[in-house]
Amino acid sequence: MTTQFCIAMMTKTKKTTEEAKDLERVIAHLDTQYERGEDCLHPDTEILVSDGEYDALRRRLKELKPNSKIFDSATASKATSTAAKVVHDPPMTSIEKASHEDIAVQEEQLFKWLTSRAGENASDVQTQTIAGKTYKDAPITFGDEEFYLAYKLDGVAIGLYYVDGNLTAAGLRPRDGVNGEDVTAQCAFVEGIPQQLKLPVTCSLRGELICKLSDFEKVQTHLESEGEKLRANPRNHAAGGIRQFKTPEKTKKMRLSFVAYTVEALADPPYKTELERAEFCRKKLGVPYIETEAFRFERLAELEAAIDQLDFEVDGVVIGVNNLEDQDQWGRHGDPRTGNPKGKIAWKFREEEAHPVIREIEWQTGRTGKIVGVAIFDPVRLAGTNVSRATLHNAGFIQRNQITIGSTISVRKAGKIIPKVTGVIAGQGELEFPKTCEACGEKTELKEGANEDMLQLVCPSLTCSAQNISGLCHYLSTFGVLGLGESRVTQLVEGGKVSKPADFYRLTVEDAMETGLTVRQSSLAVAAVRMIPSPDKQTAEQLDAAIEASQGAKIEVPLWQLFASFGIGSAGKAAGKALSDHFGSFEKIRAASVEDLEAVDDVGEITAVAIREYLDANADDIDDLLQFVLPTVPESGGTLDGQTFCFSGGFPEGKKHWEAEVESRGGKCTGSVSKKTNYLVAGPGSGSKSAKAEKLEIPIITTDDLVKMF
Repeated sequence: MTTQFCIAMMTKTKKTTEEAKDLERVIAHLDTQYERGEDCLHPDTEILVSDGEYDALRRRLKELKPNSKIFDSATASKATSTAAKVVHDPPMTSIEKASHEDIAVQEEQLFKWLTSRAGENASDVQTQTIAGKTYKDAPITFGDEEFYLAYKLDGVAIGLYYVDGNLTAAGLRPRDGVNGEDVTAQCAFVEGIPQQLKLPVTCSLRGELICKLSDFEKVQTHLESEGEKLRANPRNHAAGGIRQFKTPEKTKKMRLSFVAYTVEALADPPYKTELERAEFCRKKLGVPYIETEAFRFERLAELEAAIDQLDFEVDGVVIGVNNLEDQDQWGRHGDPRTGNPKGKIAWKFREEEAHPVIREIEWQTGRTGKIVGVAIFDPVRLAGTNVSRATLHNAGFIQRNQITIGSTISVRKAGKIIPKVTGVIAGQGELEFPKTCEACGEKTELKEGANEDMLQLVCPSLTCSAQNISGLCHYLSTFGVLGLGESRVTQLVEGGKVSKPADFYRLTVEDAMETGLTVRQSSLAVAAVRMIPSPDKQTAEQLDAAIEASQGAKIEVPLWQLFASFGIGSAGKAAGKALSDHFGSFEKIRAASVEDLEAVDDVGEITAVAIREYLDANADDIDDLLQFVLPTVPESGGTLDGQTFCFSGGFPEGKKHWEAEVESRGGKCTGSVSKKTNYLVAGPGSGSKSAKAEKLEIPIITTDDLVKMF
């Protein structure tokens, strides 16, 4: 073996390792955004990542690093939410996908999957056709009910647990498949979730939380009338709408629905196939269940053609082995408990594509100063709606594809919601980028990234109005401020009342009214930034009193959250938590050098430089903000140090509020009761957890008792 060969192999191995590590980072970031119901944006380019592109990232990682922790549910990163947990047993897993950019490859993969499962049942050699493509010499003959199929809903997976027919717990599906966010209280306000089944059985239901398209239109209309930010799509809305931890009854306003796709843990089930199970759930249990039918090749094209007639979002068809015993025998991919089942596959629909000609290009400046081009073209029909504009991503994408006015482009709707330019078909040319920012007139700059995909056109001005409004909205959303959307913030900025975060805390009801807001809108805006609980439920007199009482008091927020609210390029929540753990105070972070910052886990050289530059350039604004906001870190040796608490039931302030109080004093919070739990803090509606605590002789206390321990 030559030295040159060894060096080449070492170099190749290093590149492969670096690519795998980068893919793990990107996929983990996208998974977290998906769980939170946020738009899945690539962490480096801020470009929306479609389902197909996400699947491609996972396939590539599987090739490079089959044993990556991304594929190991047992060691998957935990969700950042502090909500209580529901343990899913068996774990909630996903389904392998037949999804490729080349539709012919996708069809062939599906065909191979079906034939591989025909096994000894194959009795003939025949020709099969899928979507117009013919596959010959296929050793396969399917019985009428050998396989089944059903639409794959594009919603939020949830597990419901019933004891003697009564709903006792409900949890969302997390990345690890086990520790789901507890949304039991919210389920009382979701259409289709029975609090009591028709039969007094003990079992679990699994299905999807969705927002019907007809309901989604009503939600968007209401949000627009209230000046709130519109939801990106029904799936994101469902993910955010179910997480009403402080006031579960608000879930009713979210207009969510539940549709089941399986029932498990039922003793002596009176069914042996998927088709029989669907019928049992629908008729005997009284549960809305996804329409399930025997598999036929021709039905794939028919179901895909019918999606425009549906009142809910779907992104494909689930195909599986009908006999439940056969499904069990096929087993799972990887881990026999947490791996994806081999007896099912999700056949993804092709994305609709149109080829319009660009008539004009608009330029929009975002909160970080990045300027994005938006292609304007004659309306085309995509996914049931007319589309006349789509993002061109960044300068690197435009240059690489030679997109200009007059280019014929390919446009798809990522997730059937957001129009996305995927390439150029004809009319390529050189586009001249704007020399100045259209929002503030500052001279623009082209900044290179790690590769040509990351070439960005930016506005360097720190006082750019476009950046300011987006940055202020980011600040509020990071703090979890509700009821103060982009349109309200724009009114306050254009009215001269707010120009930086600290101004929110100086805002009075009279100030807000001068910008055109009503008395009620102004009061709610002021209450929102001061984090007054449930302001929309209070009378005018109560709200005035609450606002008066909040005067002079600093808003306490976790240090990592304050840091993330700054919106520093690549330094978000993960970096904020790493810095908080490493330095322990905001003062020490502000005093740290680039080298000190770079020594922190999850903070690289580029991020460290960006942090240092931001802190230096915005020192005065930060000092101003600290007059109203107090960053906090968990106390070591605090009054609750070493104590483990579990919260159950409803709380007016929300579980997150009390868990933050406990953690700030050194305590630990868990989502389930065990022998290691020191106290169960019970609120109204606490059920099975209280019963388990009593059985384990764990003290059950109220929030009043908890406060006495502070």
